[in-house]
Amino acid sequence: MEKIKYILLVAIVLLASCNQSEEETLLDQRKKKIETIAYERAFKVGVMPTMDCLPLFVMCDSVLYDTAKVDIRLKMYTSQNDCDTAIMRNKIQACVTDLVRAEYLKKKKKAPLQYMTETNASWKLLVSPNSGIKSLNDLGDKVIALNESSATWYYTGRVVDIGRPRYAVYGAAIGDVFLRLDMLLNKQMDGIWASEPQATQAKLKGNIVLYDTSADIFVPGAFVYVGKNDPKVSRVFEKAYDRAIDLINKNSVQYYSDIIKKYMKVDDNVIKALPKMKYKRISYPRQSNIKEALHIKPAQRK
Repeated sequence: MEKIKYILLVAIVLLASCNQSEEETLLDQRKKKIETIAYERAFKVGVMPTMDCLPLFVMCDSVLYDTAKVDIRLKMYTSQNDCDTAIMRNKIQACVTDLVRAEYLKKKKKAPLQYMTETNASWKLLVSPNSGIKSLNDLGDKVIALNESSATWYYTGRVVDIGRPRYAVYGAAIGDVFLRLDMLLNKQMDGIWASEPQATQAKLKGNIVLYDTSADIFVPGAFVYVGKNDPKVSRVFEKAYDRAIDLINKNSVQYYSDIIKKYMKVDDNVIKALPKMKYKRISYPRQSNIKEALHIKPAQRK
């Protein structure tokens, strides 16, 4: 009799455990479903681990917007090509890019892009000290890592025109900004185009800045909406973006070192060495810059 009671007790405990386990499973499934629906409805923004995205990182980490009005989710990409894929597959509602890239996508891929603002994005052409490159004229028969149909593609054509090297300059399409940097540091490339903070990283490792686009009259950095955007969401987003700009300009980029380290994977030495940066409040790209972005020159000169 005692044995039967024991068996019944064990069965009851097991049954209760099963019911509890089933309830927990159902609860987890409901939570995942709710999160999936929330993610699908969220305003997803494609970003890169670069300083032109700092306002977006500050905006989200500091929650400078009304979360009851908009749910902003950042989607990190290390390659602009992956960001472009997300655009074409309607996986994001906005993203950082450049005018050359945006105009290419609009013209060739029929991407539904609308400009929100220009950004302070700039690039530096860095060359290995072992490459033998001392000036733009020495670029002949060298390989430069860049991204096709982008601002770096445009600027390669620019430096070739300025330097007029005797031999062809070759562009290697390396979209991932971290891979591009590693290839320079490992002496697998003669040079690379890099924006901040990767440019400062490379410079601190002894690589040479051959050309800097920051003082150029052409301003290619851009932020775009993808597809038809909700005006109510746009107003909240743009207000928060400008608030982030004002805070960064007031406090300096070094003030946000924790955010920079979190998203851009650099150390304190790199952050301290970053050049002084001034961010601009929302300002629609100038038509002259958009027009210039359409004139992509090849990265190879014969």
